[in-house]
Amino acid sequence: MKRIALEIFALIVFLVIIFMALEFLFRDYRNAVDHVMDDFFKKKKSADVLLVGNSHTVPFYYSLRGDDNSNVACLTIAGDDLFWMQALVKRQLREMPRARYVLLNCDDELLGFNQSLSGLKYMNRILYQYADTMYGNKFTDILLSKSNFFRSNRDIGYLINKPANENIMIANTMTGSPGFTDEECKARAIEISDKRFHQKLFTENLGYLESIIGEVKRSGCKLFILKMPKCDCLKASVVEQNLAASRQKLDSIFAAGKVEVLDFTSDSSFHRNDYGNPDHLTPAAAHRLLQKVNERIFAACGEYPMNIGR
Repeated sequence: MKRIALEIFALIVFLVIIFMALEFLFRDYRNAVDHVMDDFFKKKKSADVLLVGNSHTVPFYYSLRGDDNSNVACLTIAGDDLFWMQALVKRQLREMPRARYVLLNCDDELLGFNQSLSGLKYMNRILYQYADTMYGNKFTDILLSKSNFFRSNRDIGYLINKPANENIMIANTMTGSPGFTDEECKARAIEISDKRFHQKLFTENLGYLESIIGEVKRSGCKLFILKMPKCDCLKASVVEQNLAASRQKLDSIFAAGKVEVLDFTSDSSFHRNDYGNPDHLTPAAAHRLLQKVNERIFAACGEYPMNIGR
């Protein structure tokens, strides 16, 4: 019995040493979300505009970072769902004293999406420190979110190639060389409109959306909803019945909240070679879309809130 106790104690000591070593090796770990948030914190006190979205808006972040845009702060996190968008807005918008405009990316498929149910539960650990909440608020998950190693999603590859971690969660959103096949387009369409789309999530997600609308109104800001362009081959293959149900709910809540929608879903000026993959614009095309968004906001507000080079 004593021998077994000693062996268990030795194993525990060994595991603690391993964990401490990993924490030390990952002490400087910074992922893509951390870099976005670093830039956000630099701009949040001076920004007039808050841009919120998922991977579709990641190219916007890089475009805005390249221009003189100290008045635009970005919460553009790849994989984000409406729970995290509302959590980040509620936590961070209150610390933006100059904010006047909020631009929220909310495509139709987002209403049926839940990050944790779609294999992205590890994002809880990454985002918790920026929102002070997470799905379920489980003690173990909150504890793991304070670990540099577990925040990395156990990315041992980081120790071999540290710069590569900056591409985590950006996926293929920044590609500049389109070349996806019709089969890939169809597969992506089914994924976003059926496989990871659940109408049972509508009520919950509408609650998060209402929370965002309420928070923006409380702050005195003007809210714009942005719907992104989608490649024709993707639009031809989606489960339209699902997206139509989502669209009806979204249109209703936007109308009730008197929220202006910038809908570029059917914008014919974006062609197949403007997409890095079926539902993500290339950096150049995203820059053009930002110019269009700026023009639309200008028409509504009478000023250019974003500096978009031509």
